[in-house]
Formats: sequence, structure tokens, C-alpha cells
Amino acid sequence: MKQELDWELSGLQFGKQAEVIRRTHPSTLKDRLRSFWNKELELPVIPLGTAIALLLTAVYLYHAVREPKQAPVSGEAKQRELIETGGSFYWKDEFERRLARIENPDQS
Repeated sequence: MKQELDWELSGLQFGKQAEVIRRTHPSTLKDRLRSFWNKELELPVIPLGTAIALLLTAVYLYHAVREPKQAPVSGEAKQRELIETGGSFYWKDEFERRLARIENPDQS
């Protein structure tokens, strides 16, 4: 079996021995830096995603607490009146607007 393998591989020659040695055992600063930057990183997706989600949530909550929503400032606060019709309560302006739409359906 070994003889057959040696016979089949006899035509193959490994010619880049010096380059492989230089990459696996860097001696110059340039080769060391290339070796350092050529590392593969394995990042766990679930813990990393959870950490990013928590960070974004914390930033959002910090911003929401620091600057709460303010009501739009207008000249006068609009006073709305509640009316009772048919046993239900409605805002008067909404009721009049919908009633006008029902009475004049062609004028929307």
C-alpha cells in the first residue's frame, strides 16, 4: 500500500518550502506583523448579539430618561368638551366632524 502511494506521488514535488517556513516561523518584523494580522477570529454570535442588544437598549433608555417627550407648545391649550349621546361619551369636535361626514357623504 505504501509503495503504491509513493509511486503515485513520485511526480509531485513540494517547491515552496522556504515560503511555508517563513510564514510559520516569522523572523522579520514585517513577517511578524503579517502573521499577527492574518489571525482568524471566532466570535460567538449569541453572546455578542445579546451584548449589543443590551447596549442599544441602555442607550435608548438613557436618552429617553434624559430628554422626556414634551407636549408641543401652542398659544393656548385646546380645551375639548365631552358630550353624552346615546349613552356613550364623545369628544364634541370629533362627534361634529363625523356627524357632518354622515350628513354630507359626497363632501369628504
